[in-house]
Amino acid sequence: MTVTNTTARNQYTATAGQTVFAYTFEVYDKDDLVVLQNSTTLSEGTDYTVSGVGNNTGGNVTLSSGATAGDVITIYRNMALERTTDYQNSGDFLAAEVNEDFDRLWLAIQQNATTDSRSVRKPVLDLDSINMELPVASDRAHRLLAFDSTGAVEPVDYLKAQEVTILTEDTFTGDGVTTAFTLSTAPVTGRLLQITIDGIMQAISSYTLSGLVVTFSEAPPFNAAIEVRKFIRNADVIGDITEVIAGTGLSGGGTSGPVTLNIADDGVGADQLASNAVVTASMVDDAVTAAKIASEPVTVGITSVVTSASITATVNTHVYVDTAGQTITLPASPTIGQRVLITVGNFTDTVVGRNGSNIMSSASDFTMDAAYISIQFIYTDATQGWVMS
Repeated sequence: MTVTNTTARNQYTATAGQTVFAYTFEVYDKDDLVVLQNSTTLSEGTDYTVSGVGNNTGGNVTLSSGATAGDVITIYRNMALERTTDYQNSGDFLAAEVNEDFDRLWLAIQQNATTDSRSVRKPVLDLDSINMELPVASDRAHRLLAFDSTGAVEPVDYLKAQEVTILTEDTFTGDGVTTAFTLSTAPVTGRLLQITIDGIMQAISSYTLSGLVVTFSEAPPFNAAIEVRKFIRNADVIGDITEVIAGTGLSGGGTSGPVTLNIADDGVGADQLASNAVVTASMVDDAVTAAKIASEPVTVGITSVVTSASITATVNTHVYVDTAGQTITLPASPTIGQRVLITVGNFTDTVVGRNGSNIMSSASDFTMDAAYISIQFIYTDATQGWVMS
């Protein structure tokens, strides 16, 4: 029998109740087929039956139970790469046996070609000198796969010196019933999570985050491998500033009193300023830099708080609100330069109470009317009160 030029894999999106799915390649044994329903490997004889074994155009896989609409059914050849025929001296040399033996070689080559076509590999236009070999395990463990300036493989750390986030991971095993899983640490929003179940990335809409608890809309399957990767702000912990000594670009100082810091317009961000420094126009060389510093959040000294209830915020605090219908009251009697950052989840009714000070020159409370929004409130003066950035 000849071997047709085809791939050794078929994939379908099922309709409701569909049971029959064609495979279009040759197999010599029904055990040479693997059938997946979404990410679950099905069992021949229990979950499905096979027809067309030995046909060079394939046959059908028939499920024992109809699929759910949208199920992804994947069928591929996974024959053992072995040779079982052994020709004997002075024995029969039958054409059928020789053909089958040679056909199995071509089926194995075809199977490997199908696998290779789905792997990561460099294109034929790339130079042979570009190294695509992975580093040894000890050099790539707990690191990310990246590519250098030539396109060659290189491992990189999760956190580089210039970056402000770190990646942490929690793992769980599904039991088919549990929907809520408690994380060791949590970002301020579920949009900073990357969750996979049996290697399949989950849509943001399929889970919610409340504090440390991530809750799925449907329980992950029994024995499913759940991985939750989290991007967490990497904030250095520093002590209180007890004294400032004047030096290059810095005047004033001591244990009390104002400090003036002269900053060149070189891209310095506000996160490089001390958390208790007062930013004034005299601190910068031009209005552009002054505006940049005024609008950029200060991260040094900021404390994050996750709340499900109405609270009064303290200065230099990042408040993440994870429940609808709450009021976050700004600090009373603020001083110039103090800040509060408020982030909300998937709701549009969080009220920001002004607590006696104006908000954007208005003597009214403010409603954060967009989901997943983050607003920084900076106190400027008695007229404008808290301005937003």
